[in-house]
Amino acid sequence: MNLSLVRIQRFVAVAEHLSFTRAATLLGIDQPWLSRQIMQLEDQLGIVLFERSGARIALTPEGQEFYEVALEVEVAAQRVHDKAMEMTRRTRSELTICVAYATFALEGRQRLLEKFEAIRPDVKIDISASEWTDEVIEKVKSGEADFGIAFGPIEDPNVEVYDLEELHMTIAVPKEHPLASKESLGIADLKDMPFAIAIKDPKMVRLTLRYSWLFDYGAVPVHVPEGRRYVFDVAQQKRICVLCYTDADRIPDNFVKLPFTGGLAPSFTLALVRAKRIMSPSAERLWRLAHEMTKKPGSKAAKQSV
Repeated sequence: MNLSLVRIQRFVAVAEHLSFTRAATLLGIDQPWLSRQIMQLEDQLGIVLFERSGARIALTPEGQEFYEVALEVEVAAQRVHDKAMEMTRRTRSELTICVAYATFALEGRQRLLEKFEAIRPDVKIDISASEWTDEVIEKVKSGEADFGIAFGPIEDPNVEVYDLEELHMTIAVPKEHPLASKESLGIADLKDMPFAIAIKDPKMVRLTLRYSWLFDYGAVPVHVPEGRRYVFDVAQQKRICVLCYTDADRIPDNFVKLPFTGGLAPSFTLALVRAKRIMSPSAERLWRLAHEMTKKPGSKAAKQSV
């Protein structure tokens, strides 16, 4: 019996959504054609995979049993696809880089990409963006991107990380705020202080190193569902404080930046990330360039490694 991989994948889509209409939309095919494909698969197997009752469908016991094995086939097929795409990119003069939105204006990112373009103008760089560092890492691990540029520290055994620069956090405070006249902020200043943060789900705050330390000291989170790109707009509207990761953060005109008392804020970095796999010569050259640039005498990375 020769089963079609495409039919198996389409069966998995229907089984996961329990809807021919939603599965057809996801697959980009007509719903009647999808229904016929599943019926042909049932005829080939000699079993009924779905119980059909009007617009509703459900897996039969045999359908559930077949789904568990078919899902393994679908996962394996996706892995083969990802590996094929990865191997194809190795033979081409192009790199894919996924960046975190908030890294746009950071010096380390700009310097690396400009330098690489200068020494390898023949290599096409395709840049995509994600809002969160975790999303960037997942795209690197899956092979969707050759590299990621995001915020560290990053602790994942499946990737290699190189810090392009160290980031020093400050707090943007409205000029009329009682703390605006201070030279720096300490632990006591954070208690009951409202902060605009770019986390949609309040439950995630304690799991996010970038913010959790603030609230350990008693700060009050004000969530910005629209993400980091709008966090300064919300801070200005509500006249509350907001974290700045670098001097490149553009704060509202009627805000001032204040540093933290030494050692209060955790250390963050701008990180270049790649998966642990064989990469193209162009990708290896970018990785070496990151090391070369940050280890020059006088650079921050060089001073840290002494």
